[in-house]
Parts: sequence; C-alpha cells; structure tokens
Amino acid sequence: MARFDLHWTSLPAPRVTGEAFEWLGEDLAHLVVPLQPAVSLERMRAWAAHMERLLEREREAVWAELMGLHLRYSTLQRSIEMLCDYQKDVMQALEWQEENNVQEGDLLSLHNSSLPSDND
Repeated sequence: MARFDLHWTSLPAPRVTGEAFEWLGEDLAHLVVPLQPAVSLERMRAWAAHMERLLEREREAVWAELMGLHLRYSTLQRSIEMLCDYQKDVMQALEWQEENNVQEGDLLSLHNSSLPSDND
C-alpha cells in the first residue's frame, strides 16, 4: 500500500449544503456547518488534527491490548495442547497396563526394586 504525504487537513474545505443530505430522505440542513472566516477554518483543522492524534493514541492502546490478548491466547492454546498430549500418553500407558495385566502394585514393586538400596 502506498502512503500519501498529502494530509486531508491541507485540502480545501468543500461546501456542504442541505441538498447533499437529501438522499437520506429527511431535512438535515441543521447539521450543515456554515463556513466561516479562515480563522474558524484553521481552528476546525486544528481540532481535527487534535482528534486524529487522540484516535491514533486510542488505536495504539487497543493494538497493544490486542497483542496482549493474543499472547495469552497463544499461551493457553499451547497449554491445552500439552495437556491433550499428556492425556493421550496416560491413556496409552493405561491401555498398555490393561493389555499386559499389570496392576498398580506391580509397577510400584518394579520401580522400588530398580532403585538402589541404602545398604549398597
């Protein structure tokens, strides 16, 4: 995307009349801001630039919050994946125990017998 150096506040102000709002089907002429001397126009441009800066700060704050949420989401997603893998491993181990008729006590005695004793 090309970025233009032309800022909208440097463009001449268009004339807006009540007829420009006719497509809405109601009389909105009371919303039309009459163009005043250049001082008011400059004040309006300054206000518009100020509002642009405020909106840019708000956009940056929302973007930072979005990135924080994305980081938390990614962390939670990875944690869930790890828990699913762990559950799968546990289920495979339980299936192996069942297929080989291994009881919980058998595993404990096997584990204890493979540990070195204090007398050694």
